[in-house]
Formats: sequence, C-alpha cells, structure tokens
Amino acid sequence: MGKPFKRLAIAFVSVVAFFGAAELVLRWSGFWYPPVEAIQVWNRVEDEEMRLGRSLHENTGRQMWRPRAGAEVPWGGTVNEAGYRGPLLSREKKPGVVRIATLGDSSTFGHSVEYEQTYSAQLEKLLDAAGYDCEVLDAGVVGFSIRQGIERYDELVREYRPDFVIEAFGAVNDHLPAIQSVPDKDKIAMNLGVGGYWTQVGMGLRQDCRIVQFAAKRIDLARGVTSDVRDREFKKQKRETELESSVGNVDWAGKRRVPLDDFEASLLELQKRVESDGARLILLSMPRQPIVEKRAPVLVQYSEKVAEVGARQGLDVVDGRAAFASALAGGKKVDELFADAYHPKPFGHRLLAVELGKVIVPRLQSAKRE
Repeated sequence: MGKPFKRLAIAFVSVVAFFGAAELVLRWSGFWYPPVEAIQVWNRVEDEEMRLGRSLHENTGRQMWRPRAGAEVPWGGTVNEAGYRGPLLSREKKPGVVRIATLGDSSTFGHSVEYEQTYSAQLEKLLDAAGYDCEVLDAGVVGFSIRQGIERYDELVREYRPDFVIEAFGAVNDHLPAIQSVPDKDKIAMNLGVGGYWTQVGMGLRQDCRIVQFAAKRIDLARGVTSDVRDREFKKQKRETELESSVGNVDWAGKRRVPLDDFEASLLELQKRVESDGARLILLSMPRQPIVEKRAPVLVQYSEKVAEVGARQGLDVVDGRAAFASALAGGKKVDELFADAYHPKPFGHRLLAVELGKVIVPRLQSAKRE
C-alpha cells in the first residue's frame, strides 16, 4: 500500500471518526431540530414511493400524480404506455365509433378488481352487445379529487375526443382533510414536484441525522427563522391531526381537499370544458357502504350536490347510490356489492354499467334518428 493511499485512508477514517463523535455528542445532549415538512404532493408515504420509483403512480405537474406507464397494477395487468388502465386506444377515433371516457377515483380505476370487471370495461361490452361500436377510455386514478380530474381531462382525455365523458367524483377523496391545510385547487397551482432517489436520501438525513439538523439550525438562524415561527407551524400540524377524526361531520373546522362549494364549481368547470369540446358530460353518483354515510354524513352532501348540479344544468345523472340501495333492498348482501367501504366488487361494477347504459343508449338512438 503506497504512502498517498495510506494518507487518504487516514484522512477518511479521521473524518468519519470526527462526524461520528459529533453525532453521538449531539444525540447524548438531547439536541433535536426536526424539519418543518415541505408541502406534500399526496402524502408522506405515497410521495416517498413515487420518489423511489416503487409506486403505481408518478408525480406529474398539475395532475399531481397519475398512473405510471408500465407499472404493475395490484389487481391485474399493467398501466399502458399512455398512462391509463385498459386497452391502448389510438388518438384518432375511427368513423362510426362511439368513444366514452370515464373520469373518477380508485373505483373508476378499478381498485380490487381486474380491468375486465370494471364498470368501464363492462359498459363497453354492454354497448357492443346493443349494436354500437364502442370504445371506453378508463381515465380513473387512485386517490383523485374532482380538481385533479379536470386536469386529467385537459392533459389526457380531451385529445381522444370522446363523445361522452362520465364524471364519478365525490365518493370520498374530495371531503378528506387538505394535508398541511392546502386544498387541491391551491396545491395544483403550485405545480409541486417530489424529486427522486437523492431527494429522498437528503430528506432522510435531514430527518434523522443530528449533524445535518445542527447545520440546518445554523442556516435557519442566519435566515431569521425563529423558534416561534417553527412553533406555530408545529401547532398547526398538531391541530390538523386532531381534526382528522371528525372530518366526516357536516360542520367541520378544518380545510377539505375540495370543499363543497369548490366541488360544485368544479362540476360546472368540467361541464364547460367537455361541452366546449363537443362532448356530453354524464354525472355518476358513486355508491358507498351505508355505514360509511352514517359515520360521515357530509358525504351525502357531495352526492346531493351531484344531483342538484345535474338537475340545474340539464345534465344526465346516473344514481349509482340508488342502484346499490335498491340491490340491497332486494336481498343482495353488502359484501356481494362492495370489496370494502367504497370500492365495488364485479357485480357492483356491473350495476353501474347497466345504469349508465340506460342513459347512453337512448342518447345514441336519438342521434341515429337525427
């Protein structure tokens, strides 16, 4: 071993020993300076998974996240190269083909079921059986709110020029607490990014390494970030956590991802965009297990808002909640319809497809007569 290498090895060991001793001293003295978290795109867990490339999703501009092309879907298949579940459709629509796009959350994406069992796929089969050449683009995304749905319409759906767009929001995500008190509308405007692997490494060091925390404190002091500023932020985070348990109440003191008034405005905005592109918007009121609505009565208001806006704007409204309630009254069991509190099983998806068909087929028949 040459002298230059020995010197380099000694220097390396010395540096490691110095920082190791400093880390131990800081920990022994009780020093702790945790970070005030940057705005989360989705939540702490999902953001980390996206940074590490392990998620079903990827971070993307104004949609915030979307299915990652080529990702394995837990319930079967993969996300296609255009970034949605189901068969890859050509951008150009063939003459005579009826094209439908479904916009929604995890229930529309097909949480807990194979793609062929989703209401999107079953609707396509139903219309084909009725004699219509039909294509359905499933643009649903796990965790999506209607605000994200508008962005997905702009960035993906509209270039496929659908004849019908089915909106299926309001079941759960819209009413949830706005993480760090930033509603989806504002978060979308921020155009946030989550970074990659090295971003995650840096965040881990900032969270766990006392030397990095010590350096961060020195920097904060130099920037004029005082302890009272940090205390206010931590108190706000604590209050948000305490409020989460009561988010289902009608009168709730926190901020929701999409408050009810913004939910209404979003429905109107989506209608405006869809109709300006020459398509027809259909509102689908999604079902939930009855026990969920008892525990979170505000959810019913979101469903009622769908019906109210539809009636006022002259839109077709498909009441999936009523269809499930009728099935339950007719003897079907909850676990025959639902995989969990919100996500339908294949039979439930079939119900939704049938109810949508009852609205779409007469529209197609009328168009033929014209």
